[in-house]
Amino acid sequence: MKTHRYALFAVAFGFAGAFFAREGAEAQPPAAPRTLSVATLAPPGSTWMRVLEGWNRELRRRSNQTLQLRIYPGGVQGDESEVVRKVRAGRLDGGIMTAVGLGQIHLPSLAFQMPGMFQNYQQLDAARARTRTGIVSAFDTAGFVFLDWGDVGFSKVFANQEVRTPAALAQTRPYVWRDDRVMPALFSQVNATAVSLQLPEVLSALNTQRVNAFITSPVAAVSLQWSTRATHMTDVNVGLVVGATVFGKRQFESLSPEHQTILRETATQFHQLLRTNLRRDEGAAVNSMRTRGMTIVSLTPAERAQWNTAFDATRTRLTGVIADAAFIRSIRSN
Repeated sequence: MKTHRYALFAVAFGFAGAFFAREGAEAQPPAAPRTLSVATLAPPGSTWMRVLEGWNRELRRRSNQTLQLRIYPGGVQGDESEVVRKVRAGRLDGGIMTAVGLGQIHLPSLAFQMPGMFQNYQQLDAARARTRTGIVSAFDTAGFVFLDWGDVGFSKVFANQEVRTPAALAQTRPYVWRDDRVMPALFSQVNATAVSLQLPEVLSALNTQRVNAFITSPVAAVSLQWSTRATHMTDVNVGLVVGATVFGKRQFESLSPEHQTILRETATQFHQLLRTNLRRDEGAAVNSMRTRGMTIVSLTPAERAQWNTAFDATRTRLTGVIADAAFIRSIRSN
């Protein structure tokens, strides 16, 4: 009988423990609603913005409407250097930017955009995988959380005249991004006098013929409307324009653990989608420009060799300036 009473007490306490445990779990407050402000130069309606909007929808779904992005597109928060300053100051939570902006945080990021670094996306993907741990650690040290890479595409030479060789590029007035550290070295190597501008100034400069040439990817040229101001595209891969999404470390760590996990997991999902969509859209962008009358300039092997020589010399100039030789070798060892 005594044993029976002990058994009843044990069962009763078991039920009570389970009840209070359940009540405690139910009493855990949900994560406080958060809206993260992020800025990008990507214009509304572009490949990048369509994916970012899809990412935002998934963030809201996964978090039961408690986590979302407020996206500032088209450079309304300033150029990438300004976005980096605002994230550091806590006036923005993050940015989706090219390597030019990433280089404001960790200069060796620009090595991915040096001319002639990659022949295809497989080489780029392998380089990113090899260097990811070091990149993430470097951004963490600088006070940023590196979420994932995105693409802008293989850059080409666009101009209002045929540009078959580096010497022909020197006869144009090309645009160079004021904050870039890579393209000025290329223009100097080929003796071209570039006009330094911030990105939002370029379309106006093309309209007034202050500049009559630029180097960017076909998708970017179409999205930014620059392609409407050029008559020729030289079919040479100058370099791969890359980008990534970063958040301020303080801002990221202020999120609940649940929100941090959701942000990381959805970032991986949608940056993969972004890379897939961008690579698909490159061919479509070239076809649309050709349909609108742009001349695609195909090079002879001898002309292509001249470009490769200029690219090799430019990388030599930049080695030790934006990244050391060991890091550059780690990127190129394919």
